[in-house]
Amino acid sequence: MRGVLGAAVLSFVLASSVAFAQEATVTQEEVARAIERGVRYLKSRQAVDGSWPYPTREHVQGAAALAVHALSEAGVPADDIVIQKGIRFIASQPISEVYNAGCVAMALASVDPGRHIRGIAQARDFIMSAQNARGMWSYKQGNPLRTVGDNSNSQFAVLGLHAAMSVGLDVPADVLALAERHYETSQNADGGWGYRPGADSYGSMTAAGVASIYILGARLYVPGEICGQYRQDLRIAAGLSWLARNYTVTTNPAGSPNWRYYYLYALERVGVLTGLRAIGPRDWYLDGARYIVDTQSADGSWLPGRDQVPNTCFALLFLSKGNVPVLINKLAHAGEWNVDMHDAQNLSAYVSRLFGQRLGWQTVTTRDSLETLLSAPILYVTGHSWPDFTPEEIAKFKAFFAGGGFMFAEACCGRKEFDSGFRGFIRRIFGDLRLGGLDRTHGVYRSWFKLTTSPRTLEGLQAGCRTPVIYSSKDLSCTWEKNLYRTQEEAFQFGANIAAYATGKERLRPKLEQRHSPGRAKLVSATPGAFTFAQAMYSGMWDPHPGSGPKLLSFLNEKAGLDVAAEPVTIPLTDPNLSNYPFIYMTGMEHFVLGEAEKKALAEYLARGGFLFADASAGREAFDSSFREMVRAVLPDSPLEAMPPDSPVYDMAFDIRKVTYTAAVREADPNLDTLTLYGAKIDGRTALVYSPYDIGCALAGFPAYGSRGLVSEDAFKAATNIVLYALTY
Repeated sequence: MRGVLGAAVLSFVLASSVAFAQEATVTQEEVARAIERGVRYLKSRQAVDGSWPYPTREHVQGAAALAVHALSEAGVPADDIVIQKGIRFIASQPISEVYNAGCVAMALASVDPGRHIRGIAQARDFIMSAQNARGMWSYKQGNPLRTVGDNSNSQFAVLGLHAAMSVGLDVPADVLALAERHYETSQNADGGWGYRPGADSYGSMTAAGVASIYILGARLYVPGEICGQYRQDLRIAAGLSWLARNYTVTTNPAGSPNWRYYYLYALERVGVLTGLRAIGPRDWYLDGARYIVDTQSADGSWLPGRDQVPNTCFALLFLSKGNVPVLINKLAHAGEWNVDMHDAQNLSAYVSRLFGQRLGWQTVTTRDSLETLLSAPILYVTGHSWPDFTPEEIAKFKAFFAGGGFMFAEACCGRKEFDSGFRGFIRRIFGDLRLGGLDRTHGVYRSWFKLTTSPRTLEGLQAGCRTPVIYSSKDLSCTWEKNLYRTQEEAFQFGANIAAYATGKERLRPKLEQRHSPGRAKLVSATPGAFTFAQAMYSGMWDPHPGSGPKLLSFLNEKAGLDVAAEPVTIPLTDPNLSNYPFIYMTGMEHFVLGEAEKKALAEYLARGGFLFADASAGREAFDSSFREMVRAVLPDSPLEAMPPDSPVYDMAFDIRKVTYTAAVREADPNLDTLTLYGAKIDGRTALVYSPYDIGCALAGFPAYGSRGLVSEDAFKAATNIVLYALTY
């Protein structure tokens, strides 16, 4: 039963997710530069006929397909002349080798599956016809070794079938079952695989075996009547254990070092398919990317020699496919967290098709860093039971939500044990805030699909400008697991809406760029002139995004070199110490009216040289109209006026005249790309700067669906300019 496998993988994951004391570091810039150089090298090696050099003529078609596949995954568009020439060459050659067929299917599926569906089907048909009675593949039909086969050809056959199935082509169940039986019977006692059955285990074949059996299992079997029961057992866990025990990224463990990039290509596939961030105690992508970047040759290739072109393709595929944006962090916990092994995988694939961007998922644990937990828009928690988290874990979850984290939780099979435990967890985290049913006006019912009339109701916890927790007490994951998006699509539509809500419908960045700090100022200054972020408290919703102050302070310190106090302060407008702070921030989402004492105190503060920066959180009109009315009352002789385009505020540290707005603004006005700030002057001095578009919610580090404002990057730039302007002028 695969319920047993779930427990085995759980212990593997937990054992593998210890602190990464010596974690490799590699930046998105380094990876992008390496990919650019590798792409340039591959393009330079294309022949006039569209092929690429390869020592054996019978594999030239496969080499060309591998190059096209690598270029496509690296971001080269389908209409690029090199891609087009490569496709024409591939199509001009009859398929006669299993390697070639697998590579052709992957290349055509990557470039444009709709246009090349016939070619993908031809490759699929060749692969099926070449399978031997043991479920394996050799080089070609009629090969003397066809009765034996090998695991290298077999993995490319499985990859080709996987590519065909991913674009909607059918593969008979008996073909998949026979291949799966081969991998099951040929696995060595140590958990690994060799080149042929009975041969010693080594890295590239073991990684290929794990990935292949995962592909076959994920596509061949569906769950039984009892949730969490599957036919499969401990094969994947045993293979993962072999890879963990023999973990390295610098060579092909127990195999030929000449195939180290071939091994890394298979290792990437294991990590992406299983969703494991760590293999052993290491982050496989960070380690592998660091090694690949460091070993790139001056001409942009890898491992010059006989197999220079395929090695370069394998390196590019690792760097590109392993760096796919992560949509979902699935939390591995002490409860039954992995009842549905493929729920996150299948939902990510469905959302990828909708969003037009390949998105991935990975498993995380509470042992991982806060940075890691915040590295995806969704922290997904599911299971039959809810774990009893320790006080230290609860503290980490509090920091997660304070840092802008979003959690989607689901009671698998509607289990009451999970439901009651989760509600207790919410009380431990949020105190008096409670889960409540989200009414049909909430964005999650319309963020992508219109689900306002659906009988399914989601619950949530509202905190200011966002809903940081959305919960389903009814099962969704079993439908995601069975991949029934054709017959029970509404469950997938709810998943897509949750994804759209959590991402704010913004395009996700590569995985390396998603890794970020929750945000705290690094410099604690003792100097009297240190900048303090002071936020005004007033009679209204004055703090809709509490995480914005710490993150802005960190940004000001790191990017603008400003001497800052470590923590923001909050202060009532009527506080007698208000004048101690030369800069005050004010925001909100709702209609408000200041009391007479508050208006008088604010007027005196501004008249004495104070500066007020304000924005309408989420761009809400209710706050905007109230704020404008407040300014008229507090500063009757200083009307709000658009700040002139030549104002220094627009280029203090960054040029913010041109900015990018959130999806909600772009959908209403696709051409809007200029920032307009409003100011009010007292005796010629600008004492107040206001933005009717959101800045503060974006500073808090989370996209808020429906928010009308700047994207996070430009919000930090705008806020920095405003702070520097206030301190300078």
